[in-house]
Amino acid sequence: MVKVFLFLIIAGSAALRFWRGPDLFFWHVDEDIIALTVKRILIEHRPQLIGFPIPGGIYLGPLFYYLISIPYFLVGMNPTKLYVFSAILGTFATFLTYKVGKIIFEREIIGILAAIIFGFSYLSNVYGKVMTGLTFTPILSLLIYLILYQIIKQKKPKYFLWLGVILLTAAQNEGSSLSLIVLAIVIFAIYRIRVPIKKLILVVGMFIAFHLPLLIFDLRHNFFLTNSFLNFIKGNTLGNQSTFNIFTAFDGIEIFPRTFARFLMPSGPNDVSAQILPCHDLAIARLSSISPSMFILAIAIIGFFIISQIFKKKRVPGERIILIHFAVMVFGIIVYNLFLVGYSYEWITVIFFPGFAFLVSYFLSEIFWKKITGKMLVLSLMVFFMIVNTKAVFNSSDPFSLYKKSAAVKFALSQVSGREFYLESLGGCFNQGYLYLFWYFGQLPISAEGLIFDPAFFESGEKPDLGVVLVHDLKNTNGSFAKYTNYLSQTISRKKLGGIEVLIVDAGKSLE
Repeated sequence: MVKVFLFLIIAGSAALRFWRGPDLFFWHVDEDIIALTVKRILIEHRPQLIGFPIPGGIYLGPLFYYLISIPYFLVGMNPTKLYVFSAILGTFATFLTYKVGKIIFEREIIGILAAIIFGFSYLSNVYGKVMTGLTFTPILSLLIYLILYQIIKQKKPKYFLWLGVILLTAAQNEGSSLSLIVLAIVIFAIYRIRVPIKKLILVVGMFIAFHLPLLIFDLRHNFFLTNSFLNFIKGNTLGNQSTFNIFTAFDGIEIFPRTFARFLMPSGPNDVSAQILPCHDLAIARLSSISPSMFILAIAIIGFFIISQIFKKKRVPGERIILIHFAVMVFGIIVYNLFLVGYSYEWITVIFFPGFAFLVSYFLSEIFWKKITGKMLVLSLMVFFMIVNTKAVFNSSDPFSLYKKSAAVKFALSQVSGREFYLESLGGCFNQGYLYLFWYFGQLPISAEGLIFDPAFFESGEKPDLGVVLVHDLKNTNGSFAKYTNYLSQTISRKKLGGIEVLIVDAGKSLE
């Protein structure tokens, strides 16, 4: 019976993640940079020495870029097919949530409930519409939980080499993944686990070897990485002037109950891009629509778990692992905000999505065993949760998805017909993520404005008369509407695709 129930959970999770996959797949500046880097590796055969930067100017190693090159290679560099891999990985993470929850909490009911929560959560599915380092974080955290549990139970580092490999991957994945390294160190210290010197040397050697590209890059670029890191420590990055504000740092902790509440119940616009992008107006829309009751419930569940661990006489190792990881995440956000004041975005918590699922399932499991009324209550809550979140997924939209941006690029290229053109993208929040698409679909512009890009991938040249202007949401964008009005007077062709308006403009027209 359990196997049948588990199959239905996994099948439901897969259906939600594949639902309108091409149309809802998220694509913005980070995805553009990743794709251009993969192009550099696979097409231009140029080695990549540094990885994706953590906000503030700290650079990780390049391993992630080489790993994500695999799905790009398998789809022939076609970004519109990447959703298949993100959906498969999200479905696998749902199965892994069940398996790991069952093992580390030593109760199958927690594995089952956690798989339902992770698999059907609207927010979990929203972040399953991307193909970045965030796609891998739930799997990395679940594998670390499992290995640490096995090491604690056996009281010897039998799986230490596997732990080292996964931590190395996490170290070069994205910023929040670094919390797993701290988690492992704390667990080894608390349980006083001794590591054979040969295995320790091997793992340390792997870390050094895989981070040598950073040293090579630093030596070749006048210690750019070192200076960038020192600037972060000094608090001078991103024009940040107000540093070491302990009150602002502690304000960042609110990101946990807020995200937890959204993890349980959808809030904000039912739009994938509007759910993910960190723009201020979108963040306000998401947070202001969080139900106060859900926010209180999120705090209550977290508090219940922490208090139960304090007073529980016999604690299961898995419970302590989740508690310590939560503490590490909170402490990490506090410390990070001491240097980059006010930095607390929702994506930081994606690595703890399985942890959120475990917290809820632990809470519900305590109710489940309270006679028949407890079982009926938990069953009713699960059915309600699944209905609400499934409905939100099925009703999702995204006028600025990869599908819409690809359609806009194809139309633009069909109009310029191989002639040289410039590109300008208007609209403050949704207007990024186009350079790779122009390359993949046939032709890069001569120059570009309004886009974030690295000169290593694209050098903007002299602006020709013919141009492609991509117009997005112009609210809260200084000067964009005036530009838009001016471009309309030069427009020779236009088309609306989702939330994107494509203008083909000719500066010579206004001179006639």
